[in-house]
Amino acid sequence: MARNRVTIVGSYNVGLFLKGESFPGPGETLIGTEFKEGGGGKGSNQALAAAKLGAEVSFIGRIGNDAFGRYALRLYEEFGVSSETIKVDPDTHSGVSVIFIDKAGRNMIMVVPGANFRLSRADVDAAEASIRESMVVGFQLENNFEIVEYGILKASRAGTRVLLDPAPVRPLPESVFKNIWCIKPNEHEASALTGIKVVDRRSAVEAGKWFLSRGVALALITLGEQGAVLVTKEEQLHFPAPKVEAIDSTGAGDCFCGAFMAALASGAGMHDAIRYANVAASISVTRLGVIEAIPSQDEVRERLRSAGQEGRA
Repeated sequence: MARNRVTIVGSYNVGLFLKGESFPGPGETLIGTEFKEGGGGKGSNQALAAAKLGAEVSFIGRIGNDAFGRYALRLYEEFGVSSETIKVDPDTHSGVSVIFIDKAGRNMIMVVPGANFRLSRADVDAAEASIRESMVVGFQLENNFEIVEYGILKASRAGTRVLLDPAPVRPLPESVFKNIWCIKPNEHEASALTGIKVVDRRSAVEAGKWFLSRGVALALITLGEQGAVLVTKEEQLHFPAPKVEAIDSTGAGDCFCGAFMAALASGAGMHDAIRYANVAASISVTRLGVIEAIPSQDEVRERLRSAGQEGRA
């Protein structure tokens, strides 16, 4: 296991951002106010965030042999994300996501996975060295679930910490939980997976206990502006989110995940890593976009210093 290495198994989707006063309803056409195009996909976003925030990152995924895929490779090179474990698929398109954003900063997203759903066991096997050498391996649910489950099992058997961000949410087999070190759902995903309506700290703790009873080592449940709740066998702690004026929450959860993994890989303790991730995500929601909104290490550290919460990250 290498200090400061993070591997992400996940998805790349080009993001098409459309901002307007409100969301269109069924059959309705609205005139928007802003348009932006940029790289996206939960796995890719987390890899870029972890790299920008100081980790040595490898990304395991598939892209199409198209303009979107070529842009992705340039992006990984710019951020210092290793693309050695990325396969360019000549037979399909790169993933595409369309994001609607209203004036309150809320979002609605539709994703067409394309090459992401062609990630294979062979792709994961080819990256075994990276998985074994990492401090933590991150997964999401934008790829074919059979491959996600296979990767989780492979990483767990290699003795590497497995973090699952269960989004977009879907039912998970009971057998997968015992191979997860940390599960990081938001309140909506935690509600869907556990059947417990998660609306505040108390209900988040109950959901966290549900995950632990299935074999997960720790649950980290994010609650948007209410912060995050950590549940382990030893403790249940609430970490408040910094107060900011949000303009776009798209990608905030991915920024949180990437920052959390980067902080852990840097040697930070669990509590400091969560504080670091909270601050990184809070900065990101004050900016439009996803990749462009990821803060620098210096920005996060300065906010932590200003709040008197400076840690090792």
